[in-house]
Amino acid sequence: MSHWQPGTTLQNGRYIIAKVLGYGGAGVTYRAQDRVENRWVAIKTLNALMQTRADFAKHQERFIQEAFRLAKCSHPHIIRVDNICQERDLWCMVMEYVAGGNLRQYAHAKGGLGEAEALRYIQQIGSALDYVHRQGFLHRDVKPANIMLREKNREAVLIDFGLAREFVQDETGDHTNARTESFAPLEQYKRKAKRGAYTDVYALAATLYYLLTLQLPFPAPIRHQGARLIPPIQYNPGLSEQVNAAILKGMELLPGDRPASILEWLALFSGAPAPSPSAPLKPEPVPFVSVKRPPAPLISTPSPGTAPKPEKPAPNPQPRVETSAPTVHPVYNAEPTSALGLDYSFLQDLLSRGRLREADVETARLLLKLADREKAGWLDRVHVENLVCEDLRALDRIWAEGSGQRFGFTAQARIYQQICSHWEPDAQAWKQFCTQVGWRNNNRLVPYKELSFNVWAPQGHLPALGSTIWGFTGWFPALAQRLQICGLLPDS
Repeated sequence: MSHWQPGTTLQNGRYIIAKVLGYGGAGVTYRAQDRVENRWVAIKTLNALMQTRADFAKHQERFIQEAFRLAKCSHPHIIRVDNICQERDLWCMVMEYVAGGNLRQYAHAKGGLGEAEALRYIQQIGSALDYVHRQGFLHRDVKPANIMLREKNREAVLIDFGLAREFVQDETGDHTNARTESFAPLEQYKRKAKRGAYTDVYALAATLYYLLTLQLPFPAPIRHQGARLIPPIQYNPGLSEQVNAAILKGMELLPGDRPASILEWLALFSGAPAPSPSAPLKPEPVPFVSVKRPPAPLISTPSPGTAPKPEKPAPNPQPRVETSAPTVHPVYNAEPTSALGLDYSFLQDLLSRGRLREADVETARLLLKLADREKAGWLDRVHVENLVCEDLRALDRIWAEGSGQRFGFTAQARIYQQICSHWEPDAQAWKQFCTQVGWRNNNRLVPYKELSFNVWAPQGHLPALGSTIWGFTGWFPALAQRLQICGLLPDS
C-alpha cells in the first residue's frame, strides 16, 4: 500500500480515514473519524517507504514499543493514546486529535511569540519532559513542529515519540543518531555517547530560541567547528537579559556546561533555586510482539540519503524579527491549501526535518504537477503565467515557515527587486542575482549537486528546482511577476 486514501475504513468500520496529517521519517499520521465515540482521532502507522525495507519487521517492533511506551504516559501535556490495534499486517496507534496546529505554524502566524507566551508553552512542555525523564526515557526530537496546541485552552502538547530511547544519566549508550538539525545537541550526532536529561534541555532551549526569533540556530556541529551561536536578543531586542542568558546556557555545546535537568534549566527563568529532580521511575517492561513483514509494494524505493555535510555558515545577515507589533494571521492554524487538491504535508515534513535537497526536488515535482507538465518535465512562460495563485501562495508559505523566512519564492523575488526594477529578462541583473543567492560563483553557475542544501546557505538560495524544470530564458522574472499578480509582492 502507498497510503490509505480518504474514505478507507479500519477496524471493521470503526475508523474512517479523512486525510493525511503529516509524514515522518518512518511514520504517517492520518485524521480519522471514530464512529463509535463520534469524534476525530489521529491514527499513526509506518509509512509506505518503511514497508519496502528488508528490515521492516524490526521497525515495526520499534513502532509497537513506541506505542506502548506512549500509552503508559499520563500527563496533561503529552499526547494521549486511546488504542493500539492491528490492521492486516500494519500496527496502528490511535491518539487524541489536537486541532489547534503546531507551535511552528502558530509562531509564524504571529510573527514570533512574546516572551511571556513562549515561556508558558516551554514550562508546559518542560513538565512533560521531566515526567518522561523520570520514567527513564529521552524524547530526543523536541522542536516546535512536535508541539501541538489544543484549540480550546491553548495548552501545549508534546507529540512524536518515535526517537525516544531509554537512558541512564551520564552513562554512555548506543542510540540511533537520528535527529533534527538545529535542535539536536552535539552528542546526538554520535551513536555512542553519554546522554542525559541535558540532551532534551538543548532541544527545548533551541525551541524557545526559535519561537522568540523565528530563526533556526546554527546546527551543533557547525558551532563545534567555530561558528558562533548568535544570541537571540540580537534578533529580538525586546528579550530580557535573563531569558537570553537562559537560552544560551541551555544550548551550551558541551553537555557538562548545560543544566543537568529540565527543572534546573527552567529555574533559570525565575531565579529561584532549582527543585530537586524526582526519583526516576522504573520503566515498565514493554510487551514483546512478534510481527510479520507485509508484502512489499510493487515499487522500488531508494533508502533515504544521508544528511549533507555541514558547511561554513553564510556571511549574509539574517533578518531581525520585530516584536513591537507583530502581524497576527486571522486563522493561525490554517494549513496551506491547494486549489487543485494537492497534498503539501510531505513537503512540510521534509522542511521541518531539514531535508532541504529532498524538499527542493518535491517542490519541482509539485510545480510540474500544478502546470500538468509532469511528463514534459519543464515549464515555459505560458505555464508560469497560469500557475494557480492559491498554490503558489501555499508553496511560498511552506518554504518561508520551514526556513525561518530565509528561503522561498518571495524571499528570492525581493532580492531580485533590489537589483532590477522591472520583470523583463535582464542578463546582467540575472548574473548579479545568481551571485547574491549563491547560484553563481567565480563567473560560473554552480552545478545543482554543489548547491548548499542547508539552513545556513545564503538567503534566497532555495528553492533552486534543478536545471531541467525551466525551459526558457528569463523564467525567474516571469515567476516574480506572477507572484506580484497573486498579491505576494508589492507593485514595483
